[in-house]
Formats: sequence, C-alpha cells, structure tokens
Amino acid sequence: MIKILYIVPGTLAQSEQGAEELSRRKKILQSHAQKGTIVEIKDLGSGPSSIESAYEEYLSVPGSVERAIQAEKDGYEGIILGCFGDPGLDALREMVRIPVVGPGETAMHIASLLGRKFSIVTVLDSVVPSLKKLARMVGLDKRLASVRAVNIPVLELRQNVEATTSRMREESQKAIDEDSADVIAIGCMSMAFMGVSETMQKSLGIPVVNPALVSLTVLEGLVHADLSQSKKAYPFPTRKA
Repeated sequence: MIKILYIVPGTLAQSEQGAEELSRRKKILQSHAQKGTIVEIKDLGSGPSSIESAYEEYLSVPGSVERAIQAEKDGYEGIILGCFGDPGLDALREMVRIPVVGPGETAMHIASLLGRKFSIVTVLDSVVPSLKKLARMVGLDKRLASVRAVNIPVLELRQNVEATTSRMREESQKAIDEDSADVIAIGCMSMAFMGVSETMQKSLGIPVVNPALVSLTVLEGLVHADLSQSKKAYPFPTRKA
C-alpha cells in the first residue's frame, strides 16, 4: 500500500469550480492508480486560483513547498506537483526525501520516447515562453516542435468542453501539419482532467500524452522501485529562511 499526494499549486477549491472539482480529479487519478495505491489531492490555502503567467507560478511556490514538507511528515510516499509548468519543482525536491514528479517534465520525457518531435498544446499564449523554457531546462528543447495555445483561460476550459476540445484538436492538427510533430503533449492539468486525450489520440492518429496519468504511473514506479531524487542534485538548503 502506498500513499501519493497530488498538490494543486493554487486555490482551486476557492474558485467557482470549488471543492467538487478537487473531488472529481481525485476520482480520476484513483481510477487509474495501481491496486494498492491511495491517491489524495489537496490545494493550497493561498495563492493563485489558476496559473497563467510566471508571476502566478512564483506566487504558488511557497505554499506548494509547505504542503510538500507536511505531506512527507504525514506519511505520503510520493508527490505530484499538479501544474504542467512545474512551478518550484526543484525547491520541493530540495525540501523532501520522497520523490516529487512534475507533470511537464514527465510528459515531455514520455513524449520524447514515443516519437522524434513533440508539440505541446496549452491554454494561453502567455504561458508559451515558460513552457519553451521548461523544455530547455529538462534538455528536450531540440525535440520540441512547437507550443501551441487554444487561448481559453484555465477556469473557462470546462464551460464548453466541446468547444475546448475542438480547439485542442485544431491546434494539435496544425502542430502535425505545420510543425512536423508526431506526438502531442497536453500542456495544462485542467485540460488533462477533461477526459479527451483518448479520443484525441484516435482522431489525430498519433500518441497524445496526458500529463496527469503519466505522472501518476511514473511516480508509482519510482516508489515501488525505492527511487527518489538525488540529494546530490537537490540537497537540503544549508540555511532555511
């Protein structure tokens, strides 16, 4: 039996979607978890309601770090940082011994295993630069064909699922036709929980990587293999503020 915590780096429960959305996402993760895995999901007491800029990423980090530290104390054996931009991932890894997985990094690595070039389909043009930067940081910028945005704000994605899905398919098809992508990575966790990756994969005819599901699978594998981030790479800070 292993316990995993999915941290939403913001105040999702305080948004219009409310605590019901947290519960819905938990059920999706639990339904895809291996037998013997318990998945919990928690957001933060403060911070942004959604992350659509570098500023909002930075606002989320202190609360995410505190949540991760407490999770380790509470007996969780692994953490998923629930934002595709992986805000503060290195800081979380420094502060705990248990493995911490970032969906953006994980999805990009999985996408690179499945094809020669991958594209990311995300929410807004405002996050495109940060995702390109993330690809450089994880060493996959040369495998990144493009980052394309549907230009629908995070908190509006599920207001019209059909319209959002249509835009995701349109941008994915452009990535295939114009950017030579042979794999698509869904570049937003709210998109990942819309349940459209399988139908998109069938209609597009290429792999579509769902960052929520692959992060869960990778983290379960790390826990079962008794692996975590290197403390040589992510040492505990010698001086804590």
